[in-house]
Amino acid sequence: MRFSPGMVWALLCTLLTAALPTYANDSERNLRPLTLGIVPYLSTRNLLAIHQPLARRLETSLQQPVQIQTAPDFDTFVKRLVSGDFDLAIAPPHYARLAIREYGYQALLVHKAPIRGILVTARQQPLASADDLRGKAIAIADRSALLVILGAAALADLGLREEKDYRFVEAPSHASALHSAVSGKAAAALVTQTALLLAPAELQRDALAWRELAQIPGQFYVAHNRLSDARQKAIKAALLAFERSAEGQTFFDKTRNEGFREPTSADNSQLDRALPETRRLLGPVLR
Repeated sequence: MRFSPGMVWALLCTLLTAALPTYANDSERNLRPLTLGIVPYLSTRNLLAIHQPLARRLETSLQQPVQIQTAPDFDTFVKRLVSGDFDLAIAPPHYARLAIREYGYQALLVHKAPIRGILVTARQQPLASADDLRGKAIAIADRSALLVILGAAALADLGLREEKDYRFVEAPSHASALHSAVSGKAAAALVTQTALLLAPAELQRDALAWRELAQIPGQFYVAHNRLSDARQKAIKAALLAFERSAEGQTFFDKTRNEGFREPTSADNSQLDRALPETRRLLGPVLR
């Protein structure tokens, strides 16, 4: 029997819900689940495996079921984010800033470690210089990603212009973009350093990081303003308690995100400068 992409996605979403715990207590069971949206930078299976300990700690601290949700691609995630589908979301910084400025979200915390955009090639086909990219394809997860916006600017500083000297090709996730580079479908992939660290062992083995092209603030944790101030404070306290726990230390060790910090005015200034290009690239997604 053949499964369509839509059928596969529906099955994975079902697994996300089924993997979360059941509730024996009637009052707990009757609470509307807190929806936790996570940008699909990895496969759904990997996102669930990495973030389930966080969801469980939130459930325990808040005494409310938590439902992890994601999307099949970045555009769909942004549509869901700006439509207010998520109570709490873990989002790239420029998407989060857009949601805060225009779509009724509030910043809670930011990962301490910045997001590093790195250019990766197949280990057997390393780049001698940026000129090796001329006429080639670079795999990315999404053209509207801030690391791609800044990566294109960094490549321009190296004398390479998008569409004239190289082209970006989109893949469903950072892992898929890595696979395109390693398999030779693309000359390189522009992905986050975290995505490379969390990639399957065989991809890590066959991939080679050439150089860093961009550095931006870490992922933001944002809460929708339909949640009361008290509930937002409780969520923030639960996240900070998770950071101090053994499960939290394992989470941050694995993802290399180093923990949480408060968002700053410097973050906001940097991200606000990127908003016009972010809106332009998202285009119909925001309409």
